[in-house]
Amino acid sequence: MLKIRKSIEARVKKFDEAICSAKSERVASLLLRDKKRWLCRNDLFYLCCLTGNRKIAVLPEVFRDYCDEVSLMNWLLVYKEIFPPSEGMLEVKNITDDPDKDFWYQRLYLCHRGFFKTTINIKVHSLQLLLNFPNIKICLLHNKQENSSANLCTIKDYFTETYVRTIFPEFIPVGADGQISKEWGNLRSFSVANRTDVTRSEDSVEAIGEGTEITGRHWDIAKKDDIVTQDSVTTEDQVLKTRNYDDRFNAGHFTDNVIIQDYSGTRYAFNDRYSDLIGNPSLKKIEIPLEDGQGNPTHLLRFSREDIERIKRGCSSIWVYSCQHLLKPQDPAKISFTPEMISYYDRLPEFLNFYLLVDPARVRNKDSDYTAMKVVGVDKAKNRYIADMVRDKLSPDERINAAIDLIRKWKPLIVGWEEVGLGNDTYYLEEKRRELKLPTMITPIKSMKVSKEDRIRQILVPEYAERRWFWPIKGAMIRYSKYHGRNFDMTEVLEDEFLHFPLGAHDDLLETGSFLAQLPVVYPDIDSRFDGMSMKGMTFGELVGLKETRQKEEARNPWIKFPRLSRV
Repeated sequence: MLKIRKSIEARVKKFDEAICSAKSERVASLLLRDKKRWLCRNDLFYLCCLTGNRKIAVLPEVFRDYCDEVSLMNWLLVYKEIFPPSEGMLEVKNITDDPDKDFWYQRLYLCHRGFFKTTINIKVHSLQLLLNFPNIKICLLHNKQENSSANLCTIKDYFTETYVRTIFPEFIPVGADGQISKEWGNLRSFSVANRTDVTRSEDSVEAIGEGTEITGRHWDIAKKDDIVTQDSVTTEDQVLKTRNYDDRFNAGHFTDNVIIQDYSGTRYAFNDRYSDLIGNPSLKKIEIPLEDGQGNPTHLLRFSREDIERIKRGCSSIWVYSCQHLLKPQDPAKISFTPEMISYYDRLPEFLNFYLLVDPARVRNKDSDYTAMKVVGVDKAKNRYIADMVRDKLSPDERINAAIDLIRKWKPLIVGWEEVGLGNDTYYLEEKRRELKLPTMITPIKSMKVSKEDRIRQILVPEYAERRWFWPIKGAMIRYSKYHGRNFDMTEVLEDEFLHFPLGAHDDLLETGSFLAQLPVVYPDIDSRFDGMSMKGMTFGELVGLKETRQKEEARNPWIKFPRLSRV
């Protein structure tokens, strides 16, 4: 059980009693100064107030407990003997009864916009760490260098422009004239004057932006603020860039490889860096949304229901509000699919008719879409089983060869190949099919006036809502990407497109499922005379006839290819 607030109040009471019983005004004044120094080092909420953060100061009921939680890192450093305690610092036993449970090396703070998480977590707590441990080395990391530098300058201003200057003068370098040195650090770093580990090359506080090249730097603490932003999740490459940079940082830039850090930020996408951290059991997660999704404020003392509505109206979109204030990176007005719609299979059932669905990309570069291939097996009950998937950036020859491999493996009745960007793909594929004598039909998927997004909504959403699609379990379908040079779990790739639709960077693999509605699908019929163990076959000629009949029906009624919709 945490005892930090109770212990602080008990010590403050002792200070007040000593001040009241002081024999002279001078003694009382010195005791008052000691009290303020002690509070700065032990009470983060008090330090927030002292440094002029008035909006925090007027709401102790909202911010005091949060400040206590953030400051627990101070005692972790003492408990693990990384730094000795500062003068008069509360003992660990006065903070918690169970330090192994309450002290975490890594923490993730996800707070709604306007909660002052950057002020408390990054600026004021970094100041408190310096006041307690003058030899500590802190790295401030932000998505952009200018924002990280701004946080560093604020910390330095706390020393020079607030009451901290009066009660902690030993931290501030002065020149020969007794004034604060004009050469105290720069926009990227500064050191306190009373540090004693002068052999270390790192400054007390250093600020970097994501992408900054780091060479030979090792810090005791990292404060990572808003490493995920709205602009850093618009493409998979941007998401991957943030993830890889943070992984490299964690792998080699902490003193003695002991990772001690705080993340603070806002959600912007299902697959952003914070989604990785949320699933990491070695991090403590603290989430503070603006409201509960029903308009009930998290902190009624600060926001009323009317305030919530005003904030919501002030956001440019529901998506922005959902991300920045509810901490839910989805747009309730646009997201069509939900995790509950996903069904999995352990092994494919018998007696499926297979179809190969292909969405070819026009060009092969980093900005192009992926070539997506999906093998779908259908059963008598009209369920769809995803048997195989390919998603890569392929040349025309690679595309044809990949399709041939899937045709050989699964023997699909029909190959549905999207006509957009078709070129000579079907010509060469047909030539290859004839050469290899593969018993399948190649059918162009015509481009439609209906947008891709509407096509996915009209065809796939009702089918998924009815639980007609079944995916391979995660880990069962691993594919090597020639373009990226690494393996991908195809179920996870499809899940990423599924959950991000229609806001995701790609939806190629998801979209191929809609092609099935444009094909003359044959559902297998189990012959009861053989106790369900045999299946009535269909000759290739019968299949061609069925296709021709389907095409005539579609010519008379183009909307027949779409399923009848119901509200989902």
